[in-house]
Amino acid sequence: MDDYFDRFPDSYVESSRRRIQTPSAFARSAFFYVQETGYLKLRESHVARRKNLESYLVVLVLSGSGILMYGQKTYELKKGSCFFIDCMVPYYHQSSSADPWELVWVHFNGCTSEEYYRYFSSNSLPAFSPPSFPELREKLESLLDVNSVSDFQAEITSSRLIVDILSILLQDITGSKEKKHPDRLKMAEVRKYLDEHYTEKFSLDDLSEQFFISKYHLSREFHQYYSVTLGQYVISRRLTRAKKLLRFSDCTLEEIARSCGFYDASYLNRQFRKSEGISASEFRRKWIN
Repeated sequence: MDDYFDRFPDSYVESSRRRIQTPSAFARSAFFYVQETGYLKLRESHVARRKNLESYLVVLVLSGSGILMYGQKTYELKKGSCFFIDCMVPYYHQSSSADPWELVWVHFNGCTSEEYYRYFSSNSLPAFSPPSFPELREKLESLLDVNSVSDFQAEITSSRLIVDILSILLQDITGSKEKKHPDRLKMAEVRKYLDEHYTEKFSLDDLSEQFFISKYHLSREFHQYYSVTLGQYVISRRLTRAKKLLRFSDCTLEEIARSCGFYDASYLNRQFRKSEGISASEFRRKWIN
């Protein structure tokens, strides 16, 4: 890559690097792909301001401090901070003049970027201090190294690294949310009960009475904690058991339905079609050798 595209203005230190990529048609259709990745350590304050950019941006603050303005809110950033934003939304970030920052970042898009971001933004502020900061730094620095060349192997590796970065971010925010949740132990008890009794018939009122908690509070908190409703969780467990019996037993559909808590084959088939797009019988046929 031409050195011209790797250099920053004189206000940046010489060790700063930038890699700009143009993904192949296949990468655009199948992969997460890098648009730009880079590293910089500033000598002085610097401002970046953009909007309507079809890109997602992950930035780690390695040292120094500054601010991010995003969604009409201002976030203070310091060493160990991270932000993940949708660049279609107007944003502005600026390093401190007294303590210019050092950053590593990636602009990316493709594949299910929007879905990852939607989940992240519904569970976290755009800026936070990730527990897995060292691991994220390693992934982003690897991404920068990989993109020193522009070829198909680099695109494959870049897609994998972006998945790693996004997975770490989601694990960090969900793990932090679970630890901070005031009803963490109570929700764990509820889930344990569901795991042991999902084949039985019970109602939300029954669970409310069992755990001495308002059914409305129970329903809301379980969904907030596990990102799935109580009903969805139970159906998922029942379907998983049904799949095992369909594949590895000679039981009839009626027998399987009753043993999984669906009580009749018609309801079992409806849930299968809703979840898998095929009936339970079709599922069995497709998996039989």
